[in-house]
Amino acid sequence: MSAACLVADSGPLIALARLDLLGLPSRYFEQVLVTSSVWLEVTRKPGVDEAARLSSAAENHLFRVVPDPAAIPAALLRTSIDAGERSAIALAIEREATLLLDDRRARGMAAESGRPVIGTLGLLVRAREEGFVAALRPLVEQLRSTGYFLSDGLVADALSSQNE
Repeated sequence: MSAACLVADSGPLIALARLDLLGLPSRYFEQVLVTSSVWLEVTRKPGVDEAARLSSAAENHLFRVVPDPAAIPAALLRTSIDAGERSAIALAIEREATLLLDDRRARGMAAESGRPVIGTLGLLVRAREEGFVAALRPLVEQLRSTGYFLSDGLVADALSSQNE
C-alpha cells in the first residue's frame, strides 16, 4: 500500500536520476510533488543523463512540479537551509506529506516540524527489500563515484540491514 504524498528535495532527485530510478518514489507514494524552487535547482545545471531523465520523469507524471507555498513558517526562514529545502518542508507541512530529504540540517528541521522523512538510502533499502533492485552496494558505489555524499555510518547500516 502506498502512502499519500511525498515532497522531494533536489539531492534525492539528482541521486535517483543518476541511478535511473526516478520511478521509485511513485511506487511507494500516491502523489510525488516537487516545488518550483527544487525543480529550478535540479534543472539549472544537470548532467546530460540527469537532464534527460528528469525531463522524462516529469513528462511521464512520475512527479508533479507545483508552485512554492505562499507561506513559509518563520522557523524555516531563520535557518541556513537552502530555498529548495525550505519550500519542500513548507509544502510538506501544508500537505501533511512525507519528505524525501538527504541534507542533515533539513532533515532536522523537518523532524522539528513533525513531518516524516525518508532519504535516498532509505528509499533504496525499501526497493531492495521488495526486490525492485537486486543489490544495494552497486547503487551506493555508483552514487559515490559521481560525488554524491552519503555518510559512511548510514551506508554501513543500510548495507548491513541487507546483508551486503
